[in-house]
Amino acid sequence: MPAPMDDDGGARWRSNDGPGWAGSVMAVLRFLTRLVEVNLLVVAGTLAGGVVLGLGPALKAGSAVLHDPALSLTPWAGFWGAWRAGWRRSNLLFAPFWPVGALLAADAVVVGQSSGAFRAVLLGGLTLVTAWTVVTLSWWPRIAVRYDDAAPAVWRYLLLTPLMAPGTALGILVTVAATTAAALGVPLVALLAAASFPLWATGLLIDRRLI
Repeated sequence: MPAPMDDDGGARWRSNDGPGWAGSVMAVLRFLTRLVEVNLLVVAGTLAGGVVLGLGPALKAGSAVLHDPALSLTPWAGFWGAWRAGWRRSNLLFAPFWPVGALLAADAVVVGQSSGAFRAVLLGGLTLVTAWTVVTLSWWPRIAVRYDDAAPAVWRYLLLTPLMAPGTALGILVTVAATTAAALGVPLVALLAAASFPLWATGLLIDRRLI
């Protein structure tokens, strides 16, 4: 059927041809609202486990809500259901990140107190290990959500991801660096999306590799 004509003979825009600008705006607003909700839920889930036993399950649950359409319909229930599901396994899989983080923090202190060529060598090593850790940490939630392999198999895979998918690794580092810069420059960003946006954006990159 031809489109209705206006007085000047031109075709009038019809709202049933697509969502239109109003629908697009509402979709963006729903997405932004979900980012804020998940960000606050990740903080709450981390605190609920006393940080050490809460961060891993919170990151896994946040990633699940952001990438599972069924869970995203009810973010609160979806998040806490995913947080409780496999809680012990989530913490077992996440456990190696804690000593690595402690070592990186200690190395950063040493680098800050050193100088000259020794400092340059330490800084280069610290930068490389930190980047590798950021990439593996970004892969971790998607692997924890999608697969039920034993911890050794999961970690063998995670440690190799920067080599197996260098393009994805670069995209992850750019995303995390941009989010960190935005959060440092605009503190409100940290409250609204410092955790949820990287979980969403890096999850998209990683899921393309896992399909």
